[in-house]
Amino acid sequence: MKYLAIMITFLLAVPTMPQADQKETITITVTIEGIRNSSGSLGVALFNEDSEFPDDGGFMTEEVSLRSSGSVEVTFKDVPVGDYAVGVMHDENDNGDIDFNEYGMPLEGFGFSNDAMGNQGPPSFDEAAFTADEDTDVSVTLMYMGGY
Repeated sequence: MKYLAIMITFLLAVPTMPQADQKETITITVTIEGIRNSSGSLGVALFNEDSEFPDDGGFMTEEVSLRSSGSVEVTFKDVPVGDYAVGVMHDENDNGDIDFNEYGMPLEGFGFSNDAMGNQGPPSFDEAAFTADEDTDVSVTLMYMGGY
């Protein structure tokens, strides 16, 4: 009888045990601050260590049509635990690209997680990276160097 009780307890517990091949997922919430106007849209990209930061499209992306200036919150769900960096572009004229002046300076807003800034270019992945091993909140403040 004792053996039967142990077996029943074990069998009831098995379905609730995490499977070894299932990866834990989390939610990453990004708050974008310092949006100077409500023109255009924001492109928000979440990069993992396997991505080419910040040149490719990112591991996960979201596009947000702006309704007001100030701040916006974007949520990435079902993200595997790991190291990530966020890049944000304010596409004020909605042409799908960040525009530059004749000297190569961005005309539209941009920002990265950790408010990382590169030296005459974007920061490295390591400078913008954060570890997300549980639901994580990240803040990005946009920088505007000129433009519209």
